[in-house]
Amino acid sequence: MGRLEIDSWHAMHYLLTEDISLWEECQIPFIVARKKENNRLLINAVMGRTSIEGTKGSFKDFGPVKYLVPSETQQISEALLQISEKEFANRYEEACVLNPDVYRTLWDEEVDEYWYIFQCISKYYRIAAEETRGMLLYLGCFYGVDFMWEMQD
Repeated sequence: MGRLEIDSWHAMHYLLTEDISLWEECQIPFIVARKKENNRLLINAVMGRTSIEGTKGSFKDFGPVKYLVPSETQQISEALLQISEKEFANRYEEACVLNPDVYRTLWDEEVDEYWYIFQCISKYYRIAAEETRGMLLYLGCFYGVDFMWEMQD
């Protein structure tokens, strides 16, 4: 079992999907897709697609736990490997211009910090895919936001 915790989960979700939905509202129908207008790769690596019923949070967390089956973990891992540092920086710059009010405090961070988080996510998915594992995606909230991925045994 492995675990990866990240802050700025919502900003990372936007950078990968161009979607501003909150955890409970997110209904993205894809795991990996291409945006028609510019052929940009969209990757639903942060919020996942399938919720586990009956897992809506308590006082420390919110939203349902979501999961990915091994084939979805593999798809996401392969897609993340296709995003170069230059492309990621372009996504970041666009996000700062297009959504300055939505992510005002998040965009105060430098692109290098987000690139590092992206690399951690990418590595985590790669390891899970190599081990043919699915994932549980869970969002907890306790004095701020931590995002936790738990790989299934």
